[in-house]
Amino acid sequence: MLKLFKSSRCQSCYTERAIRVCPRKRKNICWQCCNETRCDTRCPENCDYAPQKEESKPFPSFKADSRAEAENAIKCHIDLWMGRENPFLKNKTPAKEASENPQEMLAWLSGFQYPVYFPMDYLLKKLDLPFTPAEKKEDPEDCVEKWMKTLIQLKWNELRQYSINQSSMEDLAERYTELIQAIPQLGKVSTYSILYSGLGEDGISALVYMELNHKIDWTLVLSNITGSWKIRQNIAGSPQAYFKQNQIYTAIAEALGKADDAKVWELINSSLKIYPDSPDLYYYRALYWQLVKQREQAAVDFFNAIALDNSWTEPYLHLSAHYFVKGDYEQAKIWLEELKILQPDDPNVLNNLAAAYAGNGETEKAKELWQEIVQKYPAFEYARKNLEKLQ
Repeated sequence: MLKLFKSSRCQSCYTERAIRVCPRKRKNICWQCCNETRCDTRCPENCDYAPQKEESKPFPSFKADSRAEAENAIKCHIDLWMGRENPFLKNKTPAKEASENPQEMLAWLSGFQYPVYFPMDYLLKKLDLPFTPAEKKEDPEDCVEKWMKTLIQLKWNELRQYSINQSSMEDLAERYTELIQAIPQLGKVSTYSILYSGLGEDGISALVYMELNHKIDWTLVLSNITGSWKIRQNIAGSPQAYFKQNQIYTAIAEALGKADDAKVWELINSSLKIYPDSPDLYYYRALYWQLVKQREQAAVDFFNAIALDNSWTEPYLHLSAHYFVKGDYEQAKIWLEELKILQPDDPNVLNNLAAAYAGNGETEKAKELWQEIVQKYPAFEYARKNLEKLQ
């Protein structure tokens, strides 16, 4: 199990974060130094991270807290394995067997099953055997690595492609970039190390926990809804902070329900330091602005919430309602048309959109849409009454 020693350095390399105790070295070490040690498969059995060998398999299995660690561990082992006499190969070294009998070596290697993280391309290249690069299925860490490399280069405008936000609205793309760029820790990142990654029980969510600049705890939350992993959220802390979010949101909602604006403001401001791109917090802050009669500020934060989660429908409803109240039917129409893409079969959304068309002078569009609603949802009285008024 991952065991962090606050921000203590590895007592072996003095560079990376110490995350576990090594019984061989009798030191607190990082996973990189752990791999360099355990790759020789000589760790004591009482070590939780000792490689597990099976007589029928050519390579041991390595317990790891991330795909990066698992892949690195087997690469370190392969480097040693290459030059060791191997009983599977009549006590020849794999390097020698591959040189003398490349086809037989390939056939032998093909006779085993390998874990998903196994670096087969690396193995075949080390053995100087022919291979076609494997088509790798992207995992959460691949997405994080792309995000982090882009971030380190300060290519802010390119980060959104790795996020869940794929709306074609340029305003949303620009605002997303502005909000991410405003997170102070992200503008100073020069190094990162993945400490832990794990999938949620639903199979479509994941957490990747990192250390930035050898001192800052950082967690990225990812989702896989459309078949590829995307960044959903940044958290300035460990995965423990992720599991505390709902409790915080509940406290904010309760304070809003009591109209305790001072408490709401305090909770949101303190939480944004930990959850700097949380759409929920911007949404709640918009509700706070409404509570204190600052409606223009509320509109800004509803927009921010949409920019941070393009598929969350509640902020669209509030933002379009804001423009209805102002009599700005053009803006109301824009946000309702976007909402219609997300909820094409919601008669309330369609009815509001028709009302925006009518208010904007687009009576034919309004009439057509209300007729469509009446036909598809005959029990929806609002559309019928609105159509009668229009006629």
